[in-house]
Amino acid sequence: MKPHSLASICMTVMLALSIAPAARAQQWLVNSVINNAIAERAICDSALKRHLSLPSICAKYPKYSGAKSRQGGASPTSVASATAPPTATRFTPVAGDDSVKQLADSLGNSPQERQQILQLAAAGSQLFAQKYKGRGWDNTLAGAMTFFIVSAHIVNTGEQPGADVENNLYTSLNASLAQSDIAKASDKDKTALYNVLLASAGLPLVFYVDGKQNNNTGQVEQAKAMAAGFGRKLFKMEPQELTGMLGAGASVPGTPVARAVASGGGQGVDGRYDCQMLSVRAGASFSVEYRPIGLWFTISGTTYSATGGGGKIVASADTVSFHGGAYDGWRGARINDAIVFRKDDHSNPRAGDGIRNGDIRCGHHG
Repeated sequence: MKPHSLASICMTVMLALSIAPAARAQQWLVNSVINNAIAERAICDSALKRHLSLPSICAKYPKYSGAKSRQGGASPTSVASATAPPTATRFTPVAGDDSVKQLADSLGNSPQERQQILQLAAAGSQLFAQKYKGRGWDNTLAGAMTFFIVSAHIVNTGEQPGADVENNLYTSLNASLAQSDIAKASDKDKTALYNVLLASAGLPLVFYVDGKQNNNTGQVEQAKAMAAGFGRKLFKMEPQELTGMLGAGASVPGTPVARAVASGGGQGVDGRYDCQMLSVRAGASFSVEYRPIGLWFTISGTTYSATGGGGKIVASADTVSFHGGAYDGWRGARINDAIVFRKDDHSNPRAGDGIRNGDIRCGHHG
């Protein structure tokens, strides 16, 4: 069975999140995540700590009634972050957790869709581990929630928050969550919550980056809608309420998350192609770049030439197949003016899919 394209999976997830939980058996997701009031109080505490005006959601809590209209000057002593240890929300992971599988099952319409969503959801934990390596945030609920909020910010603005902004958010969340009921939960429940937060942060980010790389405005907008949908399902909050926790000036100017790849006409395939590998990096600054790998080939009619020997090609509207020579057996997908070979599977073009991390993009140069 042909795999669904990334764009169609994005649409499936987005639509699933827009349907009432009861109709899609997603109530488990709402029940197993941080209580809405806990998350709201964490937002209010974070605003107090950094002397920001309080969001409207804080008005219903007596604790914040005296500060709700202030633009600044709120006493940070009301926030316990100064005394909470950095590992206050750390837990011991429990093996066998299937919460992300349940998430995928609740979002997909078929076994194949569910499996693809499950595979894509794994990107969340991978990106989290890369991005926050060395900060000691692994296996902490504050770290997972920070990543969820940062991901929502990236998808909605296209820019990466500064490290100091992320650290401040983590500190505030760590203190608020450490004093909440979630701190008393079992390691099993914390494991499920942690994994769901990472998956729900990673899915929109993967679709957003893919949409930007392929100049697919529709998919970018769907990724934004998906991020908003997860925020509403998990915390019953709008995107601006969640990302507002980062405070004003959260983005690092001139640090885009992904740059759209320029697309050309490319009606034929004749010409020289220079190849680069897509590399998604999630370090101090989340970025997407293409790395030259030294491969090239030139197509002329039904033949091609390359270092190591040439051969024949067969081109269709969606794919280009190589026979004989250095690229014998390779089949690439035609995406705009490029030919894309898939990571670790050069014979399977997966026509219709976007470009993913590790794929080889051979760009046309006339």
